[in-house]
Amino acid sequence: MSDQTKLSRRGFVKGAGIAASAAALLEGATKEKPPGGAATFGPGAVGISLNVNGEERRVQVEPRATLVSVLRDQLHLTGTKIGCDRGACGACTVMLGETTVPSCMTFALDAVGRPITTIEGLARGEQLAPIQAAFVAHDALQCGFCTPGMVMSCHALLTKNASPTEEDVRRAVAGNTCRCGTYPKVFEAALAAARTAPVKLGAAQGDLPPPGPATSSEAGKEHDAGEGGKERSFMVGLPGALAAKERKAAPDEPQAWDGSAKLRVVGQPTPRIDGPEKVTGRARYSFDVQLPGMLYAAVVRSPYAHARITSVDVKAAEKMPGVQATYVVERVLGPAKPKLQPAAAGKHPLVRYEGQPVAAVAAQTAAQAEDAARAVHVEYQVLPHVADIDDARKEGAPLVFTGPVDQAGTAGGGGAAKDVPQKGNVRGPVISERGGDIETALASSAVRLEQEYRTEVQTHSAIETHGVVADWRSDGVTLYASTQGIHSVQDEIATLFKLPKSKVRVISEFTGGGFGAKFGAGNHGVIALHLSRKAKRPVRLFLDRTAEHLAVGNRPSSIQRLRIGAAKDGELLALHLLAYGSAGCAAGAGCSGPVKNLYPAKAARSEENDVFLHTGPAAAFRAPGHPQGAFALEQAMDELAGKLGIDPLALRDRNDQHPARREERRLGAEKFGWAEARRRKSSGGVPLRRGVGFAQGLWYNFDRPPSEAEVLIHDDGSIECRSGVADIGGGIRTACAQVVAEVLGVSPGDVNVHIGDTALPPGPASGGSMTTQMLTPAVRLAAERAKREVLGVDATSDVRAAARKTGRTVRGYAARAPDYEGWQDGDKFTATIGGAQFVEVEVDTETGIVRVLRALAVHDCGRPVNRLAIESQINGGIIQGVSYALHERRTLDLQTGRMVNADLEHYRIAGARDVPKIETVILEHFRGRTNTDVSGIGEPATVPTCAAIANAVAHAIGARVRSLPLTPARVLAALKEVPA
Repeated sequence: MSDQTKLSRRGFVKGAGIAASAAALLEGATKEKPPGGAATFGPGAVGISLNVNGEERRVQVEPRATLVSVLRDQLHLTGTKIGCDRGACGACTVMLGETTVPSCMTFALDAVGRPITTIEGLARGEQLAPIQAAFVAHDALQCGFCTPGMVMSCHALLTKNASPTEEDVRRAVAGNTCRCGTYPKVFEAALAAARTAPVKLGAAQGDLPPPGPATSSEAGKEHDAGEGGKERSFMVGLPGALAAKERKAAPDEPQAWDGSAKLRVVGQPTPRIDGPEKVTGRARYSFDVQLPGMLYAAVVRSPYAHARITSVDVKAAEKMPGVQATYVVERVLGPAKPKLQPAAAGKHPLVRYEGQPVAAVAAQTAAQAEDAARAVHVEYQVLPHVADIDDARKEGAPLVFTGPVDQAGTAGGGGAAKDVPQKGNVRGPVISERGGDIETALASSAVRLEQEYRTEVQTHSAIETHGVVADWRSDGVTLYASTQGIHSVQDEIATLFKLPKSKVRVISEFTGGGFGAKFGAGNHGVIALHLSRKAKRPVRLFLDRTAEHLAVGNRPSSIQRLRIGAAKDGELLALHLLAYGSAGCAAGAGCSGPVKNLYPAKAARSEENDVFLHTGPAAAFRAPGHPQGAFALEQAMDELAGKLGIDPLALRDRNDQHPARREERRLGAEKFGWAEARRRKSSGGVPLRRGVGFAQGLWYNFDRPPSEAEVLIHDDGSIECRSGVADIGGGIRTACAQVVAEVLGVSPGDVNVHIGDTALPPGPASGGSMTTQMLTPAVRLAAERAKREVLGVDATSDVRAAARKTGRTVRGYAARAPDYEGWQDGDKFTATIGGAQFVEVEVDTETGIVRVLRALAVHDCGRPVNRLAIESQINGGIIQGVSYALHERRTLDLQTGRMVNADLEHYRIAGARDVPKIETVILEHFRGRTNTDVSGIGEPATVPTCAAIANAVAHAIGARVRSLPLTPARVLAALKEVPA
């Protein structure tokens, strides 16, 4: 199996031929007829003329070529994306005449004689089209990879209907998938577009210049240590309840932006400075990189879940047209690593999951590479497999590993505890406990609850798939990677290829989503670099959608047995979690975070076990382990409240003293109308029943890894901010610009932000809700140092005017100082990030279908930097939670171990028609932790959603569904248990 699905259009067309209509089009395109009058075409390229954005373009195409491949590879219009290659995601949407079409499902031949409009054709010179301007103004984009297709769908709607309703917009973009969950802002933007004046394009923010020589003056380049700091007083807490607290900060740290600070730019809703690039197709993702002489790679993957490879023959592939290099995989990254290698280890890695890479080819075109990959001959000895978590725990089940294993972590988290017992396919338990004996605490509890909850595997499904363009040269290697952590790619490549880091450069100007899976070089990066070294040419290797589902990570499943004990007044006395989870052939399926850190019960114990399966290895996924853990714990809390006869919020108030979450519950209940909504529960005789639910979650503040930044003030008054951080949609470019603008007294648009290059100062990874909280303190300190160098003690002068007088460029360089000593105030439970969510659902008791009607999310994230982007993050977190709760489910054929829905048609992701009305409330919570006092939001925004929905369903129908997803079949089964 190659990285093109077996049912790819290219393969189908080549085998089945072109329809008569295509022949007629081709005849019209060539304007020629051979002797006898019969049209001839293919399999070679033929000349056609396409009208693209008002310009006639003459191209040579194979009859099997799709319109998107011609637009991107031959006309270099890379704004049109490919996300699924099957017409299911809408990223490739263009207009043929006045109609939108998926250009990945449209032959180039079918576009002859019809005007084609791509995203590059909407703006008029320097003026954004109204829909593009509205997308920027309303933040209707996050990572931006799906944005061109979304804009095209909205533009087509507005050409026919200048005053659409929200329902019209939902229908128009129903075929466009946004994994980041930007839909609510898309609806806003489309409705406002008719009233939006054209906007001039801003300066490019993603064009990375080569690193220049050292500038003529540098301010404060020393590393910032926390030792020797002085006690300072900070105003901390919630607005209206601020209190002075002492913290110990590094000596050269500026006065922190605590609760008393009055800021001009930071905290304001600010359109993204890179928004114009994303809505015009100018943003260059790694997927869009096209280098001179670049080859295209295709990967041969195992169709078996468990097998021994006896031989790999690439001779026939090497003789195929256009092939420049082949590579047989020698090592597979991702699975857990056996502590002891078997004495009789084969020449090739043992296959432990469907989709495991076996070999690869590089050719001059993508089609040639796919053809050649099919010519690689692999002999397998198929072995017994196990693909079900219950079967895998049974005695005698086929073993994934024959001995004990370890699992190292990545920059995105993950990994597993070392030296853990392992028997069969079960590795564990990993035990954590606090307080007294758990059995004694349970026995002494007046009220006890014991229940089992299950969650299934969820795949990341970023619309830009994993991939790289690798360029091996004698003086070093460069990788253009779709990644969340450029330095993690650099580290892995340097280690695996035994290269000094100084010879490895990684660039990622824009990344089309990641959600935790895009760290390290990955098998694709290693393969591409081997091919590039062998061919002596750049090699492009991006996964297709099937491989994306199978081979680059997922959220592990879980089986959670919870026992809870409480006093009569609701005080939690005991929390006990026994969990089994599967990360496939990897370890690290833990889900105990909520049990250990959300409620300070008198006694708590968690026992976590990994269950190995012959499926692809898991990876960190937005708040690893927490949505699973919250699904169980927050349902159990509601069930316990029912036993105690008290309101679910009252039970949380009794046990959770986190100051932000306490206010979030109070404020949310008031805005949502919680008390009234609980009372107006639908009666049993109504087919459509409504219910409301609540859940809360937590995430963490981080003090690592180190983060550095530099701010340059040039002698012409222009300003730059630089850091080697990647952006997957959180908006770190704009956050950095806001911080610099706040310090220097300019606007964010005056700051040119360069990120995504290992040649820049090392920045944090983009993940774990750590990016903004790790980088902004370094950016602020660098800006303060540059300002001090330009202005001296006169901090009130115009910094740009002063810079013009210096005749030189000034650089402020800084590393983030450690968190200020004492900021936790001695309580680990209140030192976390909170979040509370309320939802209302409607359940059709005749079909079992659940619809989420509205959601209210109240979240804290320290000091907010950009409220517009934070709203988008919360929206996206909720929508991913809705998708996880109701739709997403990896379906395996247990007989073969193969995934049967490895696409975006049958692997269901929430779309525009599934999105509820969402209201967000952002709560400031000052900690006195860093000089910007910023925390994160990406992770906490998705943690409680699935649990809140499950609680709402239970409220609506009077029965619990304790397994995800909440499918119609499971809802109907639960309804059968309700007494008549």
